[in-house]
Order: sequence, then C-alpha cells, then structure tokens
Amino acid sequence: MASSPQMSHDFAPGSDVRQTVKARLLASQKLLVASLYNVAPLLDCVLATNLLSQDNYHEIKAEKTPQNRARKLLEIVQAQMDESEATRFLECLRECKQHYPRLRTWLSAETEIPSGPTERQLQAHFYSLCGRMSSSVLPISLALFSSSTLTQFDLERIQAAPTPTQQTQTLLSICLSKGESACKSFYEALYNEDQQLAEDMNVTSLEKDLLSLSLNCNSEASSVAIAVEETRDTAGHLPYSGVLRQVTAQLGVAVGDEARLNVCELGVAVGLPRRTVRECLLEGVSIEDMSQLEAVVSLFMDKTQDADRLLSRVAELSIQRLQLSERGCLSLKLLQEAEAVLHSGSHSHPHTWDHLHDQEHLHGPDQLHVGDCREQCRVWAIFSFLLWDCLAEALEEPEMKPNSRSKGGSLVGVLQHLQGCERVEAVLLKELEQCWEEGGAENLLQSIRLLAQILRDLHPLQNHLKLSGPVDGLYTCRLSRIHRVTSFQGISARVIRKALNSVVPASVRQELMPRAQQYRDVCLQVARLLHTVQPERGISDLTDPAIAEVTQHICLVLSRPAFNSQAFDAGIRHRLLALIEFNPAQLGLGPLMQLHQETLSDLLHYLQPGDHHSFWFDLQSVRVLRQPRLLSVSSPRGLVAIDNGVEENFRFITSEATSFLVQLRCLGYEEAKGHFLVREPRCFSASQLGEESQCAIRWLGGQILAEEENKMWMREGGSGWREELQTLAQRHSVQLFDEGCLFKVTTFEIECEVKFIYRCGRLWAKAQKGCEVL
Repeated sequence: MASSPQMSHDFAPGSDVRQTVKARLLASQKLLVASLYNVAPLLDCVLATNLLSQDNYHEIKAEKTPQNRARKLLEIVQAQMDESEATRFLECLRECKQHYPRLRTWLSAETEIPSGPTERQLQAHFYSLCGRMSSSVLPISLALFSSSTLTQFDLERIQAAPTPTQQTQTLLSICLSKGESACKSFYEALYNEDQQLAEDMNVTSLEKDLLSLSLNCNSEASSVAIAVEETRDTAGHLPYSGVLRQVTAQLGVAVGDEARLNVCELGVAVGLPRRTVRECLLEGVSIEDMSQLEAVVSLFMDKTQDADRLLSRVAELSIQRLQLSERGCLSLKLLQEAEAVLHSGSHSHPHTWDHLHDQEHLHGPDQLHVGDCREQCRVWAIFSFLLWDCLAEALEEPEMKPNSRSKGGSLVGVLQHLQGCERVEAVLLKELEQCWEEGGAENLLQSIRLLAQILRDLHPLQNHLKLSGPVDGLYTCRLSRIHRVTSFQGISARVIRKALNSVVPASVRQELMPRAQQYRDVCLQVARLLHTVQPERGISDLTDPAIAEVTQHICLVLSRPAFNSQAFDAGIRHRLLALIEFNPAQLGLGPLMQLHQETLSDLLHYLQPGDHHSFWFDLQSVRVLRQPRLLSVSSPRGLVAIDNGVEENFRFITSEATSFLVQLRCLGYEEAKGHFLVREPRCFSASQLGEESQCAIRWLGGQILAEEENKMWMREGGSGWREELQTLAQRHSVQLFDEGCLFKVTTFEIECEVKFIYRCGRLWAKAQKGCEVL
C-alpha cells in the first residue's frame, strides 16, 4: 500500500549522486503522460506489489481519458509514495515496457538508483548468508510475510526453490528488489530468528564480503550473480562458474527466474547435437534461463574442456535468434505458476476426474466438481490453456474448440492433433502424454519441462526462415511462424481508433475486482474491434455490460462466415475463443490476464492493412551445388505490392561463393480469382541420364538450369514441351520429377540478394546484389 510521503535521508543536498526516482519521474512527466496511453497493464503490476490501494485504483480508472489516468497515477506516486516505493513503481514500469514502446529508450537509458545503506550491506552479505541461513530461511520468510514485506506470491517462490541455498538466494534477491525498507525488515527478522548470525554479519564477515562485492560492483545483478554461482560451486553443482559468468555477460542474462531464451538453440548453435542438448535440459533442469544456461555450459565444458571455443562461438551469435516473443515469455511465466504450485506440495495427486479426457472443469471455480482441489484445478487449467494456445502456432487451421466435450476436445485430443506437426517434436509430445497419463508429482514436474521446451520452440522473437538439412545439398526452408493467406484486407487506423475510443467511457463497475475489470475491458475491446470486421446487431447495447454478455457476443460474432479460415487468420480466431473460455479472474492467474492482453495486441496488429494478408512468397528449399554450406536465408524488408504485382527481396549467406537452386511458390488471394497457388514457370529434374538422353533433353529446347553427375534441372520451354519431355523420359528410362518453380543463383561472394516478383500469373527473379540469376 502507498504510504504517506517522507523525506529521503539517504542523500545529502549537493552530494554527487544521481537524481532520486521521484525527481526523475517528475522531470519526465510530459513524456510519461503521452506514453502511458493504456495504464491497465501497469496498474495490474503495481497492484500486485501492494503499492496502490483499491481506492487509488478506482480513482485512476474513473478518469475519462488515457492522459488523465496517467496524470492521476503519477500524482499518487508523487504524493503518497516514499522513495523506496517509487523505486518499486519504476521496476513495475520496466516489467511492463513491452506495452509502452515510446518509453523503451527512456527505460533503457542509464537509470541506476543509488542503493540505501542497508541495501548495500545486504549485497555485501549475500555470499555469506547463502551459505549460513539454510535452517532459518523459511522462518524468516514467514516473519516477513506476516509483516507484509513479502507477498503471498513472493513466499510461494521462496518455498518452491528446491534447496535451502536456493531458497535463501530467492529471498535475498526479493528483498533487494524491494529496496531499503525491505532490507531493514530482513535484518530485523534475521536478528529475531538467529541473533548469533546477525551479529556475525555486522562484525566478522563484513570486510570480507565487501571485498567480494567490490569485484563486481557495477550492478546489483552482477553481485547477485557471483553470489549464486559461487554458492553452487561450493555445493559441487557447477564447476564452471567463471565460464558461465562470461557467457551470461555476453548474452545479457541476469540472475533470476526469468525465461526469455531458447537455450536449446544456443546449445545447437555452439555445435552440440540437438538431441543431446534437449536430453540434458529435460533431465531435472528448471525452466528459467539461468538454470538452463548452467546446464548447457556444463555440458559443453564436460565434453570439450575448451572455454575459449565456447566463448568465441557465443560471441558470434545474434542474441535475437535465441530470444522468445513476448507471448512466449508470458506463456513460460504462466507455466512457472503451475511449477510453483507443484513445488509447494498443495497439488493433490489422487484425481477425482480424468484431466486428459474431461476439460469442462478447467475454465473456472464455478465449474469445479464437488470436492475438487482449487490448486489442482489451476495447474490443469494452465496446462489446458497453454496446450490449446500451441495449436495456434503449430497448425494451419486449429479448428478445435477449448470447451469441446468430445475426446477430440480433450488434452489427449490436442496432443493427437499436434502429433505429426513438423513444428513440434514428436518425442516431446509422446513423453508429455505419458507424464500426464501416469500422474504424480515427479511426472507433472517433468511435464512442465517438456511443455516449456515446446513453448520455446513455437515462440521465437524473430520470424525467420529455418533451415533443415542438408541432405545431398538440399536445405528445406520453413518460416518459424505460420503465415496464413486470407481474403482479409485490413481495417483503417481511423476505424480501429474509433472502435477503441468507444470503450473508454464505460464506467468502472465497483463490484468487480481489478483483474475482473481488466478482463471485462479486454473482452469489450475485442468485441468492438470484431465489429469493424463484421458489423453485428447488438454491439451498440454493449455500453456497460457484464462479462458473460460480452463473451457470448464474441462467440456469436466469431461463428460468422467473415471469420472462417479463408477470410480471417485461423490462429487469431483460435486465441480469441480461448480468451472467452479461460477467465483469469476466476482462476486467479495474473499471467493469464497478461496473455489475454497480448491476444488483444495481436488482434490490433493483425487488423492493420498490409500486403501480407493476401500474399506470401513461400521459399520451400535451396539446393546448393557442389560443397559450400548455406548459412542463412532472410527477408530484410518484407513484401511490397507495386507495379501490378508483388515483390520481396531475399538475402542468402553461404560459406563461400557458389551456385544454388531456389524452389519457390506463391500463395495469394485476388477478388477476381479467389485463392490461388502459383508455381510457374514449371521446372523439372531428370536423373539416371546417359549421354544420349542428355543430348535429347538439350535438343528439346527449354532452359538448362544446372547439371550434376547424371542429373539435370531444366525450365519448361514452349507449347507441348512438357509432353515431349515425358515421352523422352519413358523412351530412355529416365526418372523425371516435377520441381515446381526453380531459379538458379550464382554468387560472387558469400552474401547475395535476390528480388522475387509475382506478376501476370507467374514468378520472376532479379539479381540485386553479389550474384546473377537464371
């Protein structure tokens, strides 16, 4: 709760320190008011840390415009929060930075706030306390919870840590993140619980700890990192702490429970076999980034004992190729909620229903069976939502409904739909199903590791072309995210703005808790936006409705033809159905609310006009001739509609100058012809050729693209050429294959760029940089 204002005594006037947080917020008031156009995500975070009262919340929500809401929030910060609470408010703003793109530069600027004396003392004592507090960490945590220094969520995080040392690390990190006041409360609790240890901290070990701290005093995170690593070293769990410290510094990973990287991809990138890395990460390793990095670093060092080799390869990496999308990060954050429940032991394992075949109980407490355990329901609701969400990323048409009563609508049904999908490893799905079928604490914890890896694979930050192979020089290509071509053309920004503004005047419903109010507001915004795609009678009545009315309306609208898979992105539609099925207020899941807000953001992005809605260049494969390797394929600028056609540039990087064949097709929609697929001009390959058959093929005409041993690739010639080629193949016992549309690229250097063009019902290619194209 916000406390009465007080003067900060930590910094004397005129001393050489940075400005206080409150002063910095006040100096940036104009920027903050303009940038905080939707304060809901920030309010949710601030409420969760007990910095605002319910009265404060309703006072802010009662303001009529986004600017006035932002001003009211900043006014409360200045008037009712002390410097420590303002620091925590700034941390909340950093946590929500993905919602406020205008503030990213401001938040990423040097904003280090001077630590108070007790904070600095706790930083210095971090190492010693981790080694000596094993028997008192839980009593101290309970005392801090009783004094409201720790929240229920904080306490659960501490209790969920598997060892006393890790519990201590979590407790100390939380206290440091909460600021000076929390650190003082910690020392008071320590003195009450273990007076001898408290006295030792003040006398014998302070000098030693300060020396340890001075080695890495650039940031609080680095000092915490050293403490954690050295503690694990003494426990014998990680003999490569120095190497790990350098790897985490290169990747910019801080100590904590964040999960924002696909560490399995890191292992593959430094040269380890994917299967080996995957098995290592699934063998009892927690799902946060630090634990996974520890495992991969140890794996590499155990196999090679070559730290320089590891560090040089990490330095060559682009961190963006490892990072997850915001939806991926939020999905893992939600999964960590289930992990915390399982670690706490509150999940009861004798089941009163079959979770895998019955989903009706998973959407809210009002649907629970008599005698069901609420924590058990939350765990399986998290599993259910996340697996359903996977369908939107893995399948072209995820038509299943989350509330289906049939076997196809159960978790088993979802797993069966995902089986055979190339975007999800079948071995992970098989083990996941086995874990859920067998049940029990260990199996459910293992299922979290499996589901976390599936989520990481499905949610890369960059939508890049993934290469697999090569097999005989052939690399198959696949976009890391599904591109669905529809007849949808987009909605103008003015219409979208008007739809969203129509939600603003809705009054605050006093009987709703903040999360329920947020959920209702998101659903109402979705309903208004869907109305811009397919006007539906009854939308004008949704001025201040109950949540049930809004969700029913959304369900009705999504059943219209305007939202079938030919007309609207099936993945967006699937997520909107999940939005109305899983109520975060009923389930008590904050990260689920954040995922629903991300769904709203995805809808807003999708509704914007763009050429990508109705067209896609599908680069299917690249066949490299001779020995060089294909390193990457990317689209630097995206496609553009121009000159009665569509164009897109692709960049190819190889290990050396070479020649390769690009297999390409395009999918599109035009009002006059509907959906179409183009693979023209058509190309063929012929194998098992002798000298006579090679001469006969050249005599036919057409265009020879490439020759390799007893094989040729050619582009069709004039009328009747294809029939003559088939006759020739039968006469000479030649194997003939339809290759679709091929272009030959001959490079002069390791990097080249080619423009592909669709116009007049066929495909073309034009060299742009470092190559020639046939």
